[in-house]
Amino acid sequence: MDDLEHARRLIAELGESFCLTFVKDAGPGEALARMGGCPDTLRERGPGELSGPATAAAVPLGAWTVVIEPGGGLGADHALLETASRGSAAVSVLRGEQSTAHFGYAVDGTTVAGFDPGYPTEETIWGADPGMLRHLMDALGLRPPSDDTETTWQDAEARAIVLAQRITGVRVPEAPLGAARLSARLEPWFVTPARPGDLLRAGRRAPHAADLVAAAEAAAPGVQRAVAVAEVRRQAAALGVADAPGLTEALDAAATGAGTGVAADSPLGLRVRDWLAAPGDDGLGWFVMSLRGVLGADPRVAVLAALRPLATGPAALADDAARESALRDLRGQDR
Repeated sequence: MDDLEHARRLIAELGESFCLTFVKDAGPGEALARMGGCPDTLRERGPGELSGPATAAAVPLGAWTVVIEPGGGLGADHALLETASRGSAAVSVLRGEQSTAHFGYAVDGTTVAGFDPGYPTEETIWGADPGMLRHLMDALGLRPPSDDTETTWQDAEARAIVLAQRITGVRVPEAPLGAARLSARLEPWFVTPARPGDLLRAGRRAPHAADLVAAAEAAAPGVQRAVAVAEVRRQAAALGVADAPGLTEALDAAATGAGTGVAADSPLGLRVRDWLAAPGDDGLGWFVMSLRGVLGADPRVAVLAALRPLATGPAALADDAARESALRDLRGQDR
């Protein structure tokens, strides 16, 4: 199969670990931006210059652009893929040296189908319409092995690349990174919403969480937003970052429900990038996840994101007095 041979050669060129993300109706710059490309890192990079962390190159393919992450896999994250697909469509193929391979197809912000190419059983394919691709998958041999002697899984990633190219109608060229390509450092924080894992949930490992979750869920939207913003301000003060440029203004806007997010190349965006890259567990990682939730449009998400460090975070943020104060505010305003 010529397409399969082409995909095998592509894998040999790109190496043991990479991600291809096809983005429809977007040129190289727009495709990188949809995936969180930081504008101040946007430039052409030649062969050998794409070894930095989360650096991706974009190759135009007619109506589509493929974003290539050598050694990376951000495009395989369903939240980022859905963001990239808004208003159009996006397809990703991950080949991971240590992580499980992945295929994802999203249309206008919704995952249509996602699966592990090496073992695409009916039970593990997920999405809004997981059967939509079944005929193409069957034709390409993307199916779980029927017994131990079947070796279709050995070409799983190559077959997944062919599937992506059948869906998009475009083909990744030979040696796609053999010439200088427009590229950027990707930081999904700036384009993806708060994740379920960023939100406070009740559980046995979080003895203080149940009361906070119940109070937060019962509070009126205005109360949820006010408590969320106040808590993030407290966290910023506790971590010594309350004077970060642009933070006060961003939280003032969030308090009115008019938050517009943070630009990656703004003064606050540059600080957020530093915080995201900070080593260790000193609380900054927890803080930026709270901040992302609070800057979003949903007050429920905002308050649950803000309260998570208060109940389950590191000692620098899990303050007993602040937790009791948040409970009083949530319950008192609700009465």
